[in-house]
Amino acid sequence: MEKLLEVRGLRTHFHTDRGLFRAVDGIDFSVGRGRTVGLVGESGCGKSVTSLSVMGLVASPPGQVEADAILFEGRNILGLSADERRRLRGGKMSMIFQEPMTSLNPVHTIGQQIVEAILAHTQLSPQAAKARAIEMLELVRIPSAKQRVDDYPHLLSGGMRQRVMIAMALSCEPALLIADEPTTALDVTIQAQILDLLQDLQRRLGMAMLIITHDLGVIAEIADEVVVMYAGKIVESAPVDALFADPQHPYTIGLLGSIPRIEVDRERLSTIEGSVPSPNNQPKGCRFAPRCPFADTRCHAEPPPLRDLGPEHRVACWKAPVELARAA
Repeated sequence: MEKLLEVRGLRTHFHTDRGLFRAVDGIDFSVGRGRTVGLVGESGCGKSVTSLSVMGLVASPPGQVEADAILFEGRNILGLSADERRRLRGGKMSMIFQEPMTSLNPVHTIGQQIVEAILAHTQLSPQAAKARAIEMLELVRIPSAKQRVDDYPHLLSGGMRQRVMIAMALSCEPALLIADEPTTALDVTIQAQILDLLQDLQRRLGMAMLIITHDLGVIAEIADEVVVMYAGKIVESAPVDALFADPQHPYTIGLLGSIPRIEVDRERLSTIEGSVPSPNNQPKGCRFAPRCPFADTRCHAEPPPLRDLGPEHRVACWKAPVELARAA
């Protein structure tokens, strides 16, 4: 599989009054051309900071982004100038931000905002750019696109605003789309429509996607591969079918156990006791050890490496695979 995006040893730290916050602390992952990778974890695990680091959108100061390499189409983008990074961002690499209700500028029409993105990354004239904007609104299934192109964001529902964000991100036909919580704040019916739309557009345009979410239902629906993050580290990565069928890290098992299911016996949902450790006060050993029911002395003393368990299945756990399977 050809790797479109490859991240090696990404570390993103923030200097604050309370010390050094290690939001992302040495992670490796890749996104294949035309593939969908889901980046999963609870709030505060470093998912969004990872995406902003890849896009070059972490403010410095206070943020500091370091990596062995961030390769896009084989080119290390960390070595690019600010202008080259800006041309790449929005052109070949686009992002849908987390909150559709606040991501659009309220004083400009949606058409103006899409046209601005097109003009920044193509050689189209303003007239051609507006025609392209209308075409994109039609592509994301906004009705009466020729009339709605002159609407202001406050005239649109949350689901329609999210479609506008998708239209803007795809207006320059990127090779990679990063979607940060694309269905947050939307009701269930609209969530399903947005996921269906993203999959349809991916098939049409042949782009790769990095989907960032805490919702494993979204991952099951749309992803080819899953990367599970906890406290700034990757704890497990696998093809989506393998992860759901045979999770190996206790954190992944806990996440899957917390998914509501229609059961005859109506058992209570399982919970993961405790909370994510502070980024400036991480445990010495495994970062999940204080919350892990399987943890022993070694888990509290030594951080486990991310190691191979099977074809494309990697896990950072001293107990995997035999002990976890026996304990389950």
